[in-house]
Amino acid sequence: MAIHQTPTQRKTVKRVMHEYKHGELKTARGARKVKNPKQAIAIALSEAGASKYDTPQERAHNLRRTKTKEKRGETGQAATEGRARAARTLATPSKSATKSTRRTSASKSAASKSGTRKTASTTRHKSASTTARKSATRASAARSATRTTARKSATKVTARKSARKTIARRSAGGKTRTELYAEATRRKIVGRSKMNKQQLERALRS
Repeated sequence: MAIHQTPTQRKTVKRVMHEYKHGELKTARGARKVKNPKQAIAIALSEAGASKYDTPQERAHNLRRTKTKEKRGETGQAATEGRARAARTLATPSKSATKSTRRTSASKSAASKSGTRKTASTTRHKSASTTARKSATRASAARSATRTTARKSATKVTARKSARKTIARRSAGGKTRTELYAEATRRKIVGRSKMNKQQLERALRS
């Protein structure tokens, strides 16, 4: 079953087939040029992350690796075009070289100015994002502290209620099951471990 290709993948496939057509496509180790069209198609689909024989994770990994290689200019097409461009630059006369130098310096100065502006805006964005992160961290810490305080207060209230119930029982003359069990243990009543509070009271009365 064919895999639907995105525009990015189609662009990568087109670039690989262009390299094959001009004799720039080589094997993975770069030992020899690819001459078989089927092998070129397989390489193009693999680099574009569109091969049906790979898992989705492998396809995503291959596409990321290919895009990184294209950005660095490590493809056969980029290498060939770079050599041709360098040869044309060396063959140009000195006047054009001077003009290109002037244009380059002007573009560099403009780029430095725009880079300064971008750096300032980037610094502002970073400071704003850092402030937002700090405020979010403080808010989460405050929420966690509030939750902890609420839990502690609830635990204290529960302990107070249980203590009040125990005091009320004792003041009314009743005993807890623990106290009844201790009394039954002292008297060595048989089957005391399986008795509930009422059974222990009846056993102690008899």
